Amino acid sequence: MKPEDERAFFGHDLATPITNLLGAHYLLKLALKGENPAAQEALEILAANTRSLERMLGWYWRLRELEGSLDASAPWPVEVMFTRLKERVEEEGLPLKAPKACSCPARLQIPPEPLEVGLIGAAITLGAASGREVDWTFERGEGVLFSRFVAEGDEDLLDPGRLFRKVYWPSRNQFPAWLDPCLPYLRTVIEPFGGSLELVWEESRWTLTAALPLLP
Repeated sequence: MKPEDERAFFGHDLATPITNLLGAHYLLKLALKGENPAAQEALEILAANTRSLERMLGWYWRLRELEGSLDASAPWPVEVMFTRLKERVEEEGLPLKAPKACSCPARLQIPPEPLEVGLIGAAITLGAASGREVDWTFERGEGVLFSRFVAEGDEDLLDPGRLFRKVYWPSRNQFPAWLDPCLPYLRTVIEPFGGSLELVWEESRWTLTAALPLLP
Protein backbone atom coordinates (compact mmCIF):
# COMPACT_ATOMS: atom_id res chain seq x y z
CA MET A 1 0.00 0.00 0.00
CA LYS A 2 1.32 3.43 -0.94
CA PRO A 3 1.91 5.87 1.95
CA GLU A 4 -0.77 8.24 0.67
CA ASP A 5 -3.27 5.37 0.36
CA GLU A 6 -2.48 4.17 3.87
CA ARG A 7 -2.94 7.69 5.19
CA ALA A 8 -6.34 7.95 3.51
CA PHE A 9 -7.30 4.52 4.87
CA PHE A 10 -6.67 5.59 8.45
CA GLY A 11 -7.64 9.24 8.13
CA HIS A 12 -10.88 8.73 6.21
CA ASP A 13 -11.92 5.15 5.49
CA LEU A 14 -11.70 4.00 9.10
CA ALA A 15 -12.47 7.37 10.69
CA THR A 16 -15.86 7.63 8.98
CA PRO A 17 -17.48 4.47 10.44
CA ILE A 18 -16.05 5.24 13.87
CA THR A 19 -17.61 8.70 13.74
CA ASN A 20 -20.89 7.12 12.67
CA LEU A 21 -20.75 4.68 15.58
CA LEU A 22 -20.26 7.56 18.01
CA GLY A 23 -23.20 9.38 16.46
CA ALA A 24 -25.42 6.29 16.68
CA HIS A 25 -24.50 5.84 20.34
CA TYR A 26 -25.47 9.45 21.06
CA LEU A 27 -28.86 9.08 19.34
CA LEU A 28 -29.63 5.79 21.08
CA LYS A 29 -28.75 7.27 24.45
CA LEU A 30 -31.19 10.15 23.85
CA ALA A 31 -33.94 7.77 22.76
CA LEU A 32 -33.62 5.30 25.64
CA LYS A 33 -33.30 7.89 28.43
CA GLY A 34 -32.15 5.38 31.06
CA GLU A 35 -35.43 3.43 31.23
CA ASN A 36 -34.00 0.00 30.39
CA PRO A 37 -31.01 -1.26 32.47
CA ALA A 38 -30.08 -3.87 29.86
CA ALA A 39 -30.13 -1.26 27.11
CA GLN A 40 -27.98 1.08 29.21
CA GLU A 41 -25.45 -1.68 29.75
CA ALA A 42 -25.38 -2.35 26.01
CA LEU A 43 -24.81 1.36 25.36
CA GLU A 44 -21.89 1.39 27.79
CA ILE A 45 -20.35 -1.62 26.03
CA LEU A 46 -20.85 0.06 22.64
CA ALA A 47 -19.27 3.31 23.84
CA ALA A 48 -16.28 1.61 25.51
CA ASN A 49 -15.49 -0.58 22.52
CA THR A 50 -15.91 2.23 20.01
CA ARG A 51 -13.46 4.32 22.03
CA SER A 52 -11.00 1.41 22.24
CA LEU A 53 -11.23 0.87 18.48
CA GLU A 54 -10.64 4.57 17.85
CA ARG A 55 -7.62 4.64 20.17
CA MET A 56 -6.10 1.41 18.82
CA LEU A 57 -6.30 2.60 15.23
CA GLY A 58 -5.12 6.09 16.17
CA TRP A 59 -2.10 4.84 18.06
CA TYR A 60 -1.26 2.27 15.41
CA TRP A 61 -1.13 5.02 12.81
CA ARG A 62 0.85 7.36 15.07
CA LEU A 63 3.36 4.59 15.74
CA ARG A 64 3.69 3.84 12.03
CA GLU A 65 4.44 7.49 11.30
CA LEU A 66 6.95 7.63 14.16
CA GLU A 67 9.03 4.63 13.10
CA GLY A 68 12.20 5.71 11.34
CA SER A 69 11.26 9.39 11.36
CA LEU A 70 12.85 10.62 14.58
CA ASP A 71 15.88 12.89 14.41
CA ALA A 72 17.93 13.95 17.39
CA SER A 73 16.71 17.16 18.98
CA ALA A 74 18.95 20.05 19.93
CA PRO A 75 20.11 19.24 23.48
CA TRP A 76 17.54 20.38 26.04
CA PRO A 77 17.55 20.42 29.88
CA VAL A 78 16.08 17.48 31.77
CA GLU A 79 14.49 19.88 34.28
CA VAL A 80 12.26 21.18 31.48
CA MET A 81 10.80 17.69 31.08
CA PHE A 82 10.09 17.37 34.80
CA THR A 83 8.14 20.64 34.75
CA ARG A 84 6.23 19.82 31.57
CA LEU A 85 5.24 16.34 32.76
CA LYS A 86 3.84 17.71 36.02
CA GLU A 87 1.88 20.40 34.18
CA ARG A 88 0.44 17.98 31.62
CA VAL A 89 -0.67 15.46 34.24
CA GLU A 90 -2.46 18.19 36.18
CA GLU A 91 -3.91 20.14 33.24
CA GLU A 92 -5.28 17.07 31.45
CA GLY A 93 -6.69 15.50 34.62
CA LEU A 94 -4.84 12.25 33.95
CA PRO A 95 -5.49 9.20 36.17
CA LEU A 96 -2.01 9.17 37.72
CA LYS A 97 0.24 11.11 40.05
CA ALA A 98 2.86 13.44 38.64
CA PRO A 99 6.32 11.83 38.67
CA LYS A 100 8.82 12.47 41.43
CA ALA A 101 11.72 14.40 39.91
CA CYS A 102 15.38 14.16 40.84
CA SER A 103 18.38 16.45 40.66
CA CYS A 104 19.68 16.16 37.11
CA PRO A 105 21.55 19.15 35.61
CA ALA A 106 22.04 17.32 32.32
CA ARG A 107 20.50 17.32 28.86
CA LEU A 108 18.66 15.00 26.51
CA GLN A 109 18.63 14.77 22.73
CA ILE A 110 15.53 12.58 22.43
CA PRO A 111 12.75 14.73 20.87
CA PRO A 112 10.82 16.11 23.87
CA GLU A 113 7.21 15.87 22.68
CA PRO A 114 7.15 12.16 21.71
CA LEU A 115 9.26 11.34 24.77
CA GLU A 116 6.79 13.00 27.13
CA VAL A 117 3.84 11.33 25.39
CA GLY A 118 5.58 7.95 25.61
CA LEU A 119 6.42 8.33 29.31
CA ILE A 120 2.91 9.45 30.25
CA GLY A 121 1.43 6.65 28.14
CA ALA A 122 3.61 4.09 29.91
CA ALA A 123 2.36 5.27 33.30
CA ILE A 124 -1.28 5.21 32.18
CA THR A 125 -0.87 1.79 30.56
CA LEU A 126 0.75 0.20 33.60
CA GLY A 127 -2.03 1.56 35.80
CA ALA A 128 -4.78 0.38 33.44
CA ALA A 129 -3.28 -3.10 32.97
CA SER A 130 -2.54 -3.68 36.65
CA GLY A 131 -5.51 -1.91 38.21
CA ARG A 132 -3.03 -0.42 40.68
CA GLU A 133 -1.79 3.05 41.49
CA VAL A 134 1.56 3.54 39.80
CA ASP A 135 4.51 5.07 41.62
CA TRP A 136 6.49 7.06 39.02
CA THR A 137 9.98 8.28 39.86
CA PHE A 138 13.15 9.47 38.16
CA GLU A 139 16.69 8.55 39.20
CA ARG A 140 19.98 9.69 37.72
CA GLY A 141 22.65 7.11 36.94
CA GLU A 142 26.04 7.27 35.26
CA GLY A 143 25.28 8.95 31.94
CA VAL A 144 21.65 7.87 32.04
CA LEU A 145 18.33 8.97 33.48
CA PHE A 146 16.03 6.18 34.71
CA SER A 147 12.28 6.66 34.59
CA ARG A 148 10.71 3.98 36.80
CA PHE A 149 7.07 2.98 37.05
CA VAL A 150 6.18 0.60 39.91
CA ALA A 151 2.94 -1.33 40.49
CA GLU A 152 2.51 -3.64 43.47
CA GLY A 153 1.14 -7.11 42.67
CA ASP A 154 1.68 -10.82 42.10
CA GLU A 155 3.71 -12.25 39.25
CA ASP A 156 0.58 -13.11 37.26
CA LEU A 157 -0.78 -9.55 37.50
CA LEU A 158 0.82 -8.45 34.21
CA ASP A 159 1.75 -10.08 30.91
CA PRO A 160 4.86 -8.33 29.51
CA GLY A 161 4.42 -9.97 26.12
CA ARG A 162 0.97 -8.44 25.64
CA LEU A 163 2.02 -5.06 27.00
CA PHE A 164 4.90 -4.82 24.55
CA ARG A 165 2.70 -6.00 21.66
CA LYS A 166 -0.42 -3.86 22.06
CA VAL A 167 -0.44 -0.28 20.81
CA TYR A 168 -3.24 0.73 23.24
CA TRP A 169 -4.51 -0.69 26.52
CA PRO A 170 -8.18 0.09 27.34
CA SER A 171 -8.71 2.07 30.53
CA ARG A 172 -11.77 2.90 32.61
CA ASN A 173 -10.54 6.47 32.77
CA GLN A 174 -11.39 8.62 29.78
CA PHE A 175 -9.82 11.91 28.78
CA PRO A 176 -9.68 13.69 25.41
CA ALA A 177 -5.90 14.11 25.11
CA TRP A 178 -3.93 11.62 23.05
CA LEU A 179 -1.53 10.69 25.84
CA ASP A 180 -2.24 6.99 26.37
CA PRO A 181 -0.11 4.88 24.00
CA CYS A 182 1.07 1.47 25.12
CA LEU A 183 4.73 0.50 25.56
CA PRO A 184 5.74 0.05 21.87
CA TYR A 185 5.44 3.83 21.43
CA LEU A 186 7.93 4.67 24.18
CA ARG A 187 10.31 1.95 23.05
CA THR A 188 10.19 3.29 19.48
CA VAL A 189 10.98 6.80 20.74
CA ILE A 190 13.99 5.97 22.93
CA GLU A 191 15.74 3.03 21.23
CA PRO A 192 17.15 5.03 18.26
CA PHE A 193 19.03 7.18 20.79
CA GLY A 194 20.47 4.31 22.82
CA GLY A 195 17.61 4.06 25.31
CA SER A 196 15.96 0.87 26.54
CA LEU A 197 12.71 -0.29 28.12
CA GLU A 198 12.37 -3.24 30.49
CA LEU A 199 9.51 -4.67 32.56
CA VAL A 200 10.40 -7.08 35.39
CA TRP A 201 8.71 -8.62 38.43
CA GLU A 202 10.61 -8.86 41.70
CA GLU A 203 9.70 -8.81 45.40
CA SER A 204 5.93 -8.58 44.81
CA ARG A 205 6.14 -5.62 42.47
CA TRP A 206 6.32 -4.94 38.76
CA THR A 207 8.86 -2.33 37.66
CA LEU A 208 8.96 -0.76 34.23
CA THR A 209 12.28 1.02 33.65
CA ALA A 210 12.99 3.39 30.79
CA ALA A 211 16.70 4.21 30.46
CA LEU A 212 17.25 7.59 28.80
CA PRO A 213 20.85 8.40 27.73
CA LEU A 214 22.07 11.81 28.93
CA LEU A 215 24.38 14.38 27.43
CA PRO A 216 26.81 16.28 29.71
